[in-house]
Parts: sequence; C-alpha cells; structure tokens
Amino acid sequence: MSDIYVRDATEHDFERVVELNLAEVAHTSAMNQDDVAKLHSLSAYHRVLVVEGTVAGFLLVMGPNSHYINENYAWFKNHLANYMYIDRIVLDARYQGRQLGTVLYQDLFTWSKAQGVNHVVCEYNLVPPNPPSAKFHQRLGFKELGYQWLLLNKSPSVAVFDHAGVSARTHKKVSMQCCDLTHT
Repeated sequence: MSDIYVRDATEHDFERVVELNLAEVAHTSAMNQDDVAKLHSLSAYHRVLVVEGTVAGFLLVMGPNSHYINENYAWFKNHLANYMYIDRIVLDARYQGRQLGTVLYQDLFTWSKAQGVNHVVCEYNLVPPNPPSAKFHQRLGFKELGYQWLLLNKSPSVAVFDHAGVSARTHKKVSMQCCDLTHT
C-alpha cells in the first residue's frame, strides 16, 4: 500500500461513506445519504482516507460551535470549552489493523492544532464493550473524562442491571475520552 492519502470528503463520497458506515453499524449509528449530507454540513472536519484509489475510510468531526444535536456532543459541551468532537471514524474491514486509523487521527490532530483547538474528544462503548476502540484511543493518548449511560432503541428480552440499577439491555455505557494535543 504505497498510494495512501487523506482528502476532504465531497458529495461524491457520500454513497461510499454510507456503505462503510453500514458495515460497522454495530459500533456506530445507521445513516443514509441524506444523513451524511446533514452531518457533513454541520461538521468542522470530514475527510476520507484513500488507499490505492479507493475510499477506505472516513472521519467525521464536529467543532465546538456546531449545531449538532447529540447526547455525547452535549456532554462534552458541558465539560470543555474548545474541542473537536469525533462523531465517527470508520475503516473498511480490509484495511483495519494497518495503522490507517492513526493516519486519519494524525491528520485531524494537525488540522485541529492549526485551528487553535487543543482537545480532541470522542466516546466508545464500555457496555457493550468495544476493546479495539479502547486500545486504539489509549494508544493515541486519549484519557477518560467520565462516562454516561445512554438509552438504546431496543426492547429488552432479559434485563441485566448494574449497581446503579441501569439495564445493560436497554442502555449502553460510553466512556467519554479526551486527547490533550498540547501533550502530543
């Protein structure tokens, strides 16, 4: 893989973004082309990773003044003043494990610093667990700021409760992560 680069996403990429996202919908939320267009219009940063002429992944990020409505974005808005919020990163399964996610994040880090923003934030699932995401983000210097439970859109067949009485069948627990770019 010698021909690898990151470029701004365009409307011509939206169909591929939907396709990539659908393959990873267990770790992100579903979206169609209209959803991508809306998120793109709200984003501060939306770039694709191209490998040998094929869009192999994308990274979609909201800035601190976005009109994005999302529970996780709102959590960070209540805890930080100036940040870039990673809404989603998705890589084609054929390219996972090759440090290409790091290529996208390093591009974001460089871009964020140029915008005068020193915090990049995201979340990943603790319940149900997402160990690859946890490992990836820890390797890049992300630290947990807190966590929150979010309601799932599923009806439970069997409820499992944690010590606080929150059902793991009706809720997911997300770790709220921050990378301080002044230390990278």
